[in-house]
Amino acid sequence: MKAPEDHDQEIYLKGAPVSEGIAIGIPIFLSYSDDDIPDFPISTGEVEGEIARYREALSSSREDLKKLQADLSGEGSKEVASIIGTHIEMLDDPLMTTHMETKIREMLKNTESVFHSVINDYEKRFSETNDSFFNERLSDFRDLSQRVLRNLCDSESISLDNIPPNSIVFAKELIPSDTASLQATRISAFVTQSGGGTSHAALIARAKGIPYVASIDMEVLQNAKGKCVIVDGLTGDIIVNPSHDTLEKYERLKNRLTTQYLQLEKDKHLLSETIDGYPLLLYANVNTVNDIDLVHHHGAQGIGLFRSEYLFMQDPALFFDEERQYFIYQQMFKRSRGLPLTFRALDLGGDKCSDVFEEMAKEPNPVLGCRGIRFLLRRVDVFKTQMRALLRAGASSELRILFPLISDIHEFREVKRILEEVKTELQAANIPHNGQPALGCMLEVPSAVLICDALAQEGDFLALGTNDLIQYTLGIDRSNPGMSDFYYPTHPGIIRMIKMTILEAKRFQKPVTICGEIASNPLFTPLLIGLGVQNFSCAPRFIPIIKRTVRHLSLLDCCDIAEHVLTMKTSAEIATYLAQCLQGSEGQASFKENL
Repeated sequence: MKAPEDHDQEIYLKGAPVSEGIAIGIPIFLSYSDDDIPDFPISTGEVEGEIARYREALSSSREDLKKLQADLSGEGSKEVASIIGTHIEMLDDPLMTTHMETKIREMLKNTESVFHSVINDYEKRFSETNDSFFNERLSDFRDLSQRVLRNLCDSESISLDNIPPNSIVFAKELIPSDTASLQATRISAFVTQSGGGTSHAALIARAKGIPYVASIDMEVLQNAKGKCVIVDGLTGDIIVNPSHDTLEKYERLKNRLTTQYLQLEKDKHLLSETIDGYPLLLYANVNTVNDIDLVHHHGAQGIGLFRSEYLFMQDPALFFDEERQYFIYQQMFKRSRGLPLTFRALDLGGDKCSDVFEEMAKEPNPVLGCRGIRFLLRRVDVFKTQMRALLRAGASSELRILFPLISDIHEFREVKRILEEVKTELQAANIPHNGQPALGCMLEVPSAVLICDALAQEGDFLALGTNDLIQYTLGIDRSNPGMSDFYYPTHPGIIRMIKMTILEAKRFQKPVTICGEIASNPLFTPLLIGLGVQNFSCAPRFIPIIKRTVRHLSLLDCCDIAEHVLTMKTSAEIATYLAQCLQGSEGQASFKENL
């Protein structure tokens, strides 16, 4: 990439990193415009013809999506293909079929105009909800509406495949199916104004290894057309008109990351143990059945956390369908090929499925309301349905069940009592099932950590959910971007809670797994090992880097790091020290260059 002229001035912008990586390229500004949609009245005699044209547009959209889904499945992009499958199902929604046809008859306008009006009204109501899950799904409806409109207007699709190689795509928002259809060799990075880490476009970008930064004002970047741009998906930095020195620095970083990734993939089969032979177990967190393929691909040693609620978020009818749940869980055991598999019971509430059940409706503070185990103990029917399906599916396998947001020993005992009822019912009906599943508590609130000794005695294992533990300990809403500056994973209180949990669990010989973001961050790996952590669970794509980190550490050095950290009083001190350790300063063995 040619560096800018000397008179050009560097422009630095800070966004939110969504998908990791470094990109250097020329910006392409993507716009989805509704300005040219025709709008005119029709007579009653023309209504049926307009409806027939609408049905044809839906059919064409369905065929487009099926072809795209087949292509993605052929590439091995099963998770992305499942997202497109959701779009296909949405075409059969009454909103898209009978409701739209009724509106054409009522409004007596051309189909394009009616469709655009109805979708806009629906989007407006959708965007007004405070539920972050549904806000992220809003882009799916926009995606689908754009596709149907293009088929109605018989216009050419906006195609990212036709843009020049080495392009950095700038857009206010990314349309997921267009993102899915692109060739990663042409797109260097995405930069958007809206969108977040849980959006479907983000999942697709990560699946294809494309750097992605969100929360960037597009108006500020209008002057960047035709100029060199650097996108840092690691930090969220956007640099327009980089100087010669900046450009060289990022080119070196990009080349190093490429080399490191190739090396990580080569080493993923190696043991996860320190240089002095201390073994660790690296498990994966998964959200879908298809994620299990990534577990095998990245060399994880099992599934430490299957977030079962994500199945139900896509299909609420599943809550009361024991047979379908049983089938899905059976498939998971088959695809895990004997690897340890831990199911977390439904963790609903907060920002997940809060509109499905009356117990969660319109809570003033959903994060502190009816969520996790509180919901399950109120809706025993939903809880029992899932437990029956799990016990049946795990009849001939090692079954581990984890219960979310336990805050009191009574809750855990009540869970076990209900589970015994389920076992008794299955036994009475002569239905094969697992009579001795391993049961664990998710420690996510301070009260659970403070009684971790009692919980360790009651259960078979513990899991530290550090994302929520930080949130509840520090009183920070982790979904609020305005509070990110107060979200301190290195807070001394959090470090001491981890240490306390490990000590008490070891006293009763019960394993502890660290879940959450710190398990996937190499900065924390030596500290966690030094605190006594032996089981890590993180997103599959982070397994190789954590394994590589572990293999360049010694247990003795890790214990020294942990001992020193436990004497520190501030988050900033700890963060700085851990960064220095990672860089090999202060007498620690240097392993950063090998990561």
